[in-house]
Amino acid sequence: MNNQFIFRKSLLAASIAVLTACGGSGSSEPTAADSTTSGVITGFGSIYINGVEYETDTASINIDGALLPESELGVGDVCVIEGSVNADGTTGTAVTVACADELEGYVTDVSGLDANGVGSIVVMGQTVSVNLDTVFEGDDTNVLTINDLSVDDVVEVNGFSDGNGNVLATRVETKAADDDVEVKGLVSNLDTEAMTFTIGDLIIDYSTAGEVPAILENGLFVEAESDVPLEGDAETGFTMIASEVEIEEDGDMDIDGDEGDEIEMQGLVTEVTDTTFLFNGQLVEIASLELDDDFDITSLVDGMMITVEGYIDANGDFVVEEIEEEKETEDEVEGTVTAVTETTVTVNEMTFTVNNDTRMMDDMGEMPLQYFSLADVVEGDYVEIEFYVDETTGDNIATELEREDPEVEDQVATRKLPEAIVTVQ
Repeated sequence: MNNQFIFRKSLLAASIAVLTACGGSGSSEPTAADSTTSGVITGFGSIYINGVEYETDTASINIDGALLPESELGVGDVCVIEGSVNADGTTGTAVTVACADELEGYVTDVSGLDANGVGSIVVMGQTVSVNLDTVFEGDDTNVLTINDLSVDDVVEVNGFSDGNGNVLATRVETKAADDDVEVKGLVSNLDTEAMTFTIGDLIIDYSTAGEVPAILENGLFVEAESDVPLEGDAETGFTMIASEVEIEEDGDMDIDGDEGDEIEMQGLVTEVTDTTFLFNGQLVEIASLELDDDFDITSLVDGMMITVEGYIDANGDFVVEEIEEEKETEDEVEGTVTAVTETTVTVNEMTFTVNNDTRMMDDMGEMPLQYFSLADVVEGDYVEIEFYVDETTGDNIATELEREDPEVEDQVATRKLPEAIVTVQ
């Protein structure tokens, strides 16, 4: 099919929402519609993904193929939710939640990071881009920030991949060095005599692997795992001695949709030219787009995050009608909260709007809250806020709010407790 843009089914490679029409839209009562949504977790209490708060009381939680409690998830993880979205568009109910990392393994280069922890690191031969919106969780001892990472540290990466060695990280977390390592991607440079292939810049040696697909070929989507350290160095290149190689997602990164399916998809733009670009690794011909909005297609640049909306037509093609750039953090402030409402917080005489897309994290005290929301923030709390300025309204929109213990020089600030809480001396 000419100009076909088939969206990817790799769990963490794109945010996909297949939405059916909500009946009774004129009613004041929310009406549920079946949906499948994939995206980045921004908060808990339910699970917040793609601006929707999903109730998860009766949902099954699957993490990397195992049924685990919701407490094992973190902000920045990318998950697929099957369930329903109410007619209000901001609440829903999850039936199943399935999550998986994009990459887990050894850090081989950290020279691409600047002093603010922005730039890139190399993990298992994959270039992992990190920005101010990437959530980082260290080991609370030696690795407190992403700039504390060293070569040979082991990390787990959630995010979006093009399958060819480039990953935009939404979450990076340090792991124990004795964990098995794994990498996903498209087979390239296959050498059946040497029994090697590459994923990104990493050489995979499958000569002693206990499990290998019956047929290996370039372009096959696989996951390679190993239980031993990488061989080689930065100058000569690194090799993974694979313990097993498995076909991922039926061996490709595409999925067919049914005619009439409405699609909302978040993902990564790479390899932009005057006529084409890659979206989560899939070729998009600009001439095939049927945009009905005012998005400036010339504004596309490598590494940009966008959300696309459209539908599956009678030929099985995904017709893209709308493109929206995902807003990235522009600045950050930290200080003591002086005012809180249901939707805003004021710090340093600046007021910030907090919504379902705001990453909400608590790092205060010895027992931080996982189920943390703006309702838990009170005057006197010390917070760090990342934000951007809405070009239309001029409002400060919080992309992340993290409550934390104040620095020593700021501990003179007094935390104002809610009226319902009484302290006894």
